[in-house]
Amino acid sequence: MGTQMVDELIQSTRMSLAFMRDYAAYRLWMLREHPENLKSRIEAGDISIHYHCYSRGEPVLLLHGGFMFSETWVGQIPALAQRYRVLAMDSRGHGRTTLGKRPLTYRQLAEDAAALIERLRLGPVHLVGWSDGGCTSLALALKRPQLVRSMVLLGTPFNTDNYSEEAKSKIDAILRPFSLSMLGMRAIRRLMTTEPEKGGEFSCKMRKMWTELPDFAPEELGRIQTPTLVIGCDRDEFLSLTPDPLQVFKDTAAAIPNARLEVVEGGTHTMHMERPNKVNRLILEFLQGLR
Repeated sequence: MGTQMVDELIQSTRMSLAFMRDYAAYRLWMLREHPENLKSRIEAGDISIHYHCYSRGEPVLLLHGGFMFSETWVGQIPALAQRYRVLAMDSRGHGRTTLGKRPLTYRQLAEDAAALIERLRLGPVHLVGWSDGGCTSLALALKRPQLVRSMVLLGTPFNTDNYSEEAKSKIDAILRPFSLSMLGMRAIRRLMTTEPEKGGEFSCKMRKMWTELPDFAPEELGRIQTPTLVIGCDRDEFLSLTPDPLQVFKDTAAAIPNARLEVVEGGTHTMHMERPNKVNRLILEFLQGLR
């Protein structure tokens, strides 16, 4: 078994165990608290978007990472729903949201999120984006700033230049059709999707997006006026492979005028699953400081 395969196995196992723990705590919260919980969908252009909505208050929209689904936020939903109206959507082609005909880009995913915000008349929302969801948040803040009250970015690059050659090699290995990660992600998607026959098309579109995007320039980020929290970590499997493991996060926070950086020491790309209490505290402190 090669080093890359071992790394994938360790990372997948760690993430799976963290998710199962978070999901068990979430189910216990659901049984104990009986929070308002709406599962629904809207038609938006060429796709049907599936989403969850919890509780009431100022809206917080959670945007998940690539090949993932809205339930990957179960470590955050109970904590945020105590004070906010929390929405978690499945992105285009992910989970139970359909793929549609348009190319997969972060700017397109931003338009999809904007359609949900406008259809539900949410007004400006607080965005919390992880990985691809963070890239989508950047695109939304640039294209539709009137819809964004604030942003929290986790594990978020802004340009393919943020990846070292080692990181690019890791991403390429993950995207191989029969990698352990890809087999697992495809199996999960097949269980959830209403379009199992589009698995190959979805994977091809994701490969193109991951290898060519994001492509935001620092000058673009400089136009974002949205209050932003960048949550960095020093063990991100894709973004910390530089002499300074926090460099990408520092660059992101420095480029956005109203941004600040907080660091989860020892955190990985899935820190919101593995260290939900720490991440939740940072998110809540940031949101409450906006009042």
